[in-house]
Amino acid sequence: ADYIAGLDMTPDIDKGILNVKVNAPAGTNVELIASDGSTEVSKIKGKAGAALKLSVRNAKLWSPANPFLYDLTVKLTKGGKTVDQVKSYFGMRKIAIQKDEKGVDRIFLNNHAYFNLGTLDQGFWPDGLYTAPTDNALKFDIEAIKAMGFNTIRKHIKIEPARWYYHADKLGILVWQDFVNPNQGLPEGA
Repeated sequence: ADYIAGLDMTPDIDKGILNVKVNAPAGTNVELIASDGSTEVSKIKGKAGAALKLSVRNAKLWSPANPFLYDLTVKLTKGGKTVDQVKSYFGMRKIAIQKDEKGVDRIFLNNHAYFNLGTLDQGFWPDGLYTAPTDNALKFDIEAIKAMGFNTIRKHIKIEPARWYYHADKLGILVWQDFVNPNQGLPEGA
């Protein structure tokens, strides 16, 4: 009956922490364990639903050139017993608009100006229109775009399955996600 419904995670590379909130029932506790392969990096215990700060000192920063991701194990406990457990991952990265040395607004990745070289990906598939035929097809498109020298994909007015974003994280590609917005000129109820 008690389970982990979701994780809200926001890395803060300047403070060397991962801000985490575990969405789970009140009255339960959580334990978070971050690891780099088989090496434990950090762990913390706290209450479900609380804002937790998981330390990630001397973090390996995620970038398209080095798409390093930490493993995260989350345990839900009640009465001292583990009642649920999930495995996830996170990247320590920061994307911001900041001024360069000439005072011009630029996109910064991990506190450095970063040129986004990307494609417009509409997510069409010849044998499924908007649905990829396989997980490997989702992965192949990202690999092909990276192999052509791009570091960014602008996903055009389409939300992909979560698996596509997983491959983007693992393979190291930035994503500009368009906000899906219907034609405002359509009549009501169309």
